[in-house]
Amino acid sequence: MTLTEAPVRRKPSGPALPPLRTEARRGIGPWTGLSTALMLGVTMAAKADDWQGDWIETQSILHSGAILLAAPLVAAAACWQGARDHRRSTDELWRSTPRARWSRMAVAALPIALWAVAGYVIALAGALLATWPYAGGGGPLLSLAVVDGAVLAAVALLGFAVGVRCRWRLAPPVLAALMYLVLGVPSYSESPARYLDPAVNIAREDSLPVWWYAPAMAAWTGGLAAAALTAVAARRRLAALVPLAVAAVVAPLIVATGEGLFRDDPAAVRLVCTEGSPQICLSGRRAHLLPQVAEAVSGLTGRLEGVRGAPERYVARLPLHGSDEAWMPPPNPGWYLLRGRLQDTEDFAYQVAGNMTMRDCTDHPDQDTGGRAVGATDDAVGTWLTGPYALAPGTEKSPELRRLEAMPAPERRAWLGRYMTTRTSCDFAEVPTL
Repeated sequence: MTLTEAPVRRKPSGPALPPLRTEARRGIGPWTGLSTALMLGVTMAAKADDWQGDWIETQSILHSGAILLAAPLVAAAACWQGARDHRRSTDELWRSTPRARWSRMAVAALPIALWAVAGYVIALAGALLATWPYAGGGGPLLSLAVVDGAVLAAVALLGFAVGVRCRWRLAPPVLAALMYLVLGVPSYSESPARYLDPAVNIAREDSLPVWWYAPAMAAWTGGLAAAALTAVAARRRLAALVPLAVAAVVAPLIVATGEGLFRDDPAAVRLVCTEGSPQICLSGRRAHLLPQVAEAVSGLTGRLEGVRGAPERYVARLPLHGSDEAWMPPPNPGWYLLRGRLQDTEDFAYQVAGNMTMRDCTDHPDQDTGGRAVGATDDAVGTWLTGPYALAPGTEKSPELRRLEAMPAPERRAWLGRYMTTRTSCDFAEVPTL
């Protein structure tokens, strides 16, 4: 080129799809996806007894694993990828090519994000398939999966930006440790700002996310990550203010809503009951377990058959509505439910009997005198209703229990009728004792 010739202008680069496909097929991207899937798969398998059989619990545990375990791993892998050109000493070479810096970095960063999301999707599909044969009402929540995928993609972009700027070889593991702390520590905070942390926003039992939960969290996390990547990759760094402004607009909405990000599930609040008397009632999500639960408490309800004042409904929710209701433990995975089958049915009935005969009279002035005789009677009735399970091996029966067992059936039925009408009373003088 002579001195009189105009400088050659670089033409815009062609489509980025061929380089993107090349980056996606090799390098650290596929290993990131595989590591994400394996980490989540092992985590879910280790806790299968706690989630298998409930859609919400499955996705909640997977959500915690994706945010607290997979996200730091993805951030570290992306950070390593971001420092690749520096390790290879190819920075100057890339500056001499016609491809724009933003396009080049996007092609290098996106495969990490895509592979991380792919690994999560594989783990999600496996978990949902494992819980499907045993689950009852409801179904998987797309919004929870969208938030998890958005967070993993965001930390990939953020980690890549850190790798471009920080060329220390120990930056990836340090970033992973810092990411774990940033995502985990807010769970112990009482500040409203903690709801900006995706790890805090876990679907509660019998709840559903609001319709805008997924878009808001994706805009918040994605906005921060896009701003960081734009700041290190774009020629005009002021462009980073656009995604940063999006995140800043969404953040106050998330903080102000707080626990309102999840609302009560109408199907879970609605009770489904058996026919006849007494009724056994579970939430709409657990209605398929009614035959098993009714069988578990059949011994208890059979002993109270024909007894005046006995509960007319056994419900797995609090608070109770009236003296004609008795509480049952919710048959949830990790407690009494294992892969669709009710476990420890004797203990299940024991909890029902114990709660039925338990009085909240700790502040009563006569608790130390009259309360002792009533307490011994309550224990005897609860033990009799449960059966042999309530007594540990080698334990002698109390005098109150022996007197209750020795009563003729009609006399016992009449006495239990007087007892049941006062089973929640703190007026110890009116409670019949044994």
